[in-house]
Amino acid sequence: MRRIVYLCSLLVVLLGVACAADEESYGSQMLSASDLWSMVRGGTVAVKGDIVLRGHISANDIVGEFQRSFIFSDQTGGVEVKVDVDDIDNLLPLGSAVTIRCAGLYLGREGSTVTLGAKPTNVYSVDRIAEDMLFNYVARREDAASIAVARMAVAEIDPLDMFRYVMVEGVEVVEEERGLPWCDKDESGEYITTLRHFTDGRDTLVIVTAPTAYYCHERVPQGRVACIGIVDIYNEKVALRLSNHQIYRM
Repeated sequence: MRRIVYLCSLLVVLLGVACAADEESYGSQMLSASDLWSMVRGGTVAVKGDIVLRGHISANDIVGEFQRSFIFSDQTGGVEVKVDVDDIDNLLPLGSAVTIRCAGLYLGREGSTVTLGAKPTNVYSVDRIAEDMLFNYVARREDAASIAVARMAVAEIDPLDMFRYVMVEGVEVVEEERGLPWCDKDESGEYITTLRHFTDGRDTLVIVTAPTAYYCHERVPQGRVACIGIVDIYNEKVALRLSNHQIYRM
């Protein structure tokens, strides 16, 4: 009888270990950016369980392109993380390998955008993570491989690539916009968010630039270039938002 009890107890323990291992391998431990997108269809969703992301900082405020947020990217895509920090690059430099523990955070969806942040207290789907709480959730990894960029043709980019870190090569600004700065001005003389259009000869790539970008007053380069940035949607148009002003003549 004692042997039977022992075997039954051992079986319960083994089953418990098996279930725990299965739960960890499924993804209550390790998920991807695309998994987060599938978790929220609209509004706000609390992240439950010990969900962990591993990837890189593909865009931040280093030259003003993003304000009080950064883009986390992995091989499946990306997600915008809202933070209440003015100088993000000082804490989480562009290209940093990071691990994000999502337990206690919230996912928000507004239109085509998914963001990760703190519990909402106002009209927004998520609030910004407070600076003194940031490293409770985000940790840098010093020994990881460098960030990978997806090379894509203009025609290949679509809304499903939202927040993906991509490179587009062999495009040039359209004739009508040659010699113009990245951002136009309004009637009061203030720079405004502006769309510029580049073509590979067949398809058009839209690049959106915010007036907070340090180079908003600079002229758009002419000739064939390669652009690296984040896929975004602006005014219902699929667009590219440059990351760290990465645009190179070819």
